[in-house]
Amino acid sequence: MDKKELTIWAYLNEIEYCLQDETLNRKRALELADIARDILTGKLKGDFEDCGK
Repeated sequence: MDKKELTIWAYLNEIEYCLQDETLNRKRALELADIARDILTGKLKGDFEDCGK
């Protein structure tokens, strides 16, 4: 798994957590989905990617 995939998995896990009944936070889940989309399209660097390269 590369660093971009690792980042996306982390965002998916956080989105899943935000959508559970006891921790429901739809706004945060949508924000995380937007960030993950931007990482996949190259608009943002992933959390685990080197920013200097």
